[in-house]
Order: sequence, then structure tokens, then C-alpha cells
Amino acid sequence: MTKTTNKTALLYALENLPDAPADVREKWQKMVEQLDKKNAAPKKMTAKQSANEGVKADLLDFLAARRPEGFTCSDLLKQVPACEGQSNQYVSALMRQLYDEGRGPVEKYTEKRRTYFRLREVEVEEE
Repeated sequence: MTKTTNKTALLYALENLPDAPADVREKWQKMVEQLDKKNAAPKKMTAKQSANEGVKADLLDFLAARRPEGFTCSDLLKQVPACEGQSNQYVSALMRQLYDEGRGPVEKYTEKRRTYFRLREVEVEEE
């Protein structure tokens, strides 16, 4: 079962209540249009999200310079200047985002119960 949103509820009412007064149906349609307009607007990043993008770029640069070596979040916390003063959980969250986004591309692997991150080797296709 999917979550019922305001839009799905309004669309359901428009489809299944044909005998509703015309002004009510008009209002429902206008509400659907307003929801569509609101959801189509570009989303602004918060100041923290913008700052995190800079730290992610520094993490990717660090990993790229030391390819194919893998690093734990603790290693990254100690060696990447942009992470100075942050927590291990902060670095872990950023690395998980990079891994999930497929940027880099970041590879995650576990060795002796420790999680490491590195950049995958890019395979060059021959023509």
C-alpha cells in the first residue's frame, strides 16, 4: 500500500465523486494544480548541504589522489583537512551519500569487520 498524499486524495475525489458540486470540483482541480506547481519548483540547498558538497568534493579528491588504496572513515577524518573538527559519523554519512549517489564512483568494501572506501578503477573500453 502506498502513502496517500494530498494530490492522490484530490485526484481520487475528482474521479470517484462525479456528483460533487461544480464549484467544489473546480476547487479540487485548482488545489491539484497548485500542488503540481509547488512540487515543480527547484529546491534550494540549505547552507549545511552546500558546505557538505564542498567536503564531499575534498573527499573525492583525496581518494582520487590515493587510488586504489582504501580508507576507513576514521582515516579520512584524520587525513582530509576539510573534515577537521567533525565526527566519525559525519564522515560516514558523507561517504554513504557518495556511495549511494554513485559519484566518483565510490566503492565500499569490508575487510576484517572494517568498512573501507575507495574509488573504483575506471575500465577503459577498447574499440
